[in-house]
Amino acid sequence: MRLFTLISLILCITYALGNLCAQPPRKPNFSQFSRLVNASPFTIKPQSTQAAVQTPLERDWTLASIRPVGKGYAVTLMNKKDRKNRVRFIPGFSSGEFELLHVKQDSRYPKKSKVQVRRGTQIAWIGYDAKMIKPRTAAAKKKPAPRNKALARPNTARVVRRGGPPVPGLTPNPQTKRRPRVRRVPTKKKLR
Repeated sequence: MRLFTLISLILCITYALGNLCAQPPRKPNFSQFSRLVNASPFTIKPQSTQAAVQTPLERDWTLASIRPVGKGYAVTLMNKKDRKNRVRFIPGFSSGEFELLHVKQDSRYPKKSKVQVRRGTQIAWIGYDAKMIKPRTAAAKKKPAPRNKALARPNTARVVRRGGPPVPGLTPNPQTKRRPRVRRVPTKKKLR
């Protein structure tokens, strides 16, 4: 009797599950697969239509330097249009209408460092501008100031006149150029 009730119970459960699963097939919705399409590495992602909006602070100013000083940072901002116009933030001192809010210094990649600055109601993250960072060329380097002719002679000329040993590489008169030393190798004469 127990075996009969157990078998009838199993058949009833199987019948109920069969009715639940035996629904006619439905047409799949695209929304079921949209997550797979968006996460696929083979699909081209749509570009965002919003352009990056720059505040006047980000547009006009760039980061010139960041240095750790004591418990804070000494930060210098430079105006992109007028490079001599700079704002310096030194811990403990006011810098006029600008206020330094936060510093993110990346010691591994210094060009990725940035600072958060407030000027009036504007708040912006300002970083290094790649266009402003250029190595100095030979023409841009400062030339030394012309010296007085009386002081133009090096001190070695006096040492040479006194009879001291000459300094290698320096000549007593800077206007004369050194000539290379010519070596002559003696040749053996043939005996007759």
